[in-house]
Amino acid sequence: MDYTQLDRYRQVIETTLSDYASLPYSYANIQSEVVFDRNRDRYLWMDVGWDGERRIHSCIVHIDLIDGKIWI
Repeated sequence: MDYTQLDRYRQVIETTLSDYASLPYSYANIQSEVVFDRNRDRYLWMDVGWDGERRIHSCIVHIDLIDGKIWI
């Protein structure tokens, strides 16, 4: 796989995750975070915060680029 296609995949993944993570929650104090590791080609969308007394810490989406393929 050429690097231009791999760079395109990275850009599309980062843009898509950032767009979705920017949507706020209306019912709780929950923040969305995105984590990009371009060296290992790992991308995460996480939710962290509080829903009343309950602690929220969850991975919503985990994407890897392995051998030029997108693994969700």
